Amino acid sequence: MKIIVIIEMNNDGSYTAVPQHDFEIGFFGEGKTVDEAITDLENSFIEARKHLPSLPDLEWDLRFDTASFLQYFSGRLSLAGLQTITGINRKQLSHYVTGHSRPSAATVRKIQAGIDKFSQQLSRVCLI
Repeated sequence: MKIIVIIEMNNDGSYTAVPQHDFEIGFFGEGKTVDEAITDLENSFIEARKHLPSLPDLEWDLRFDTASFLQYFSGRLSLAGLQTITGINRKQLSHYVTGHSRPSAATVRKIQAGIDKFSQQLSRVCLI
């Protein structure tokens, strides 16, 4: 079963991973990084399953706020690369990563459009 997990950066710079579900038991993740929050979510789910063994196997459909997305993928995509992909200055992207500022709705749409276009380009790549 696939469920949506909202990943958000908190005001203190930590991250939460909150699954959207109707199960009888709660579980979530938190950490200093997105990876830590996801790992904590997985551990929390294992603990929840001990108390409610009928919980189904789950897959996470991750949904990020902008800061969390940039932090999570920063090890895979540089801010310079993201600047090229999105058209948004890397200094401004850095402000989003650190939480010094939050993007407007229009900027979020621009980032999403750039990521969507880039992912479509990547999906057509075939190495030989």
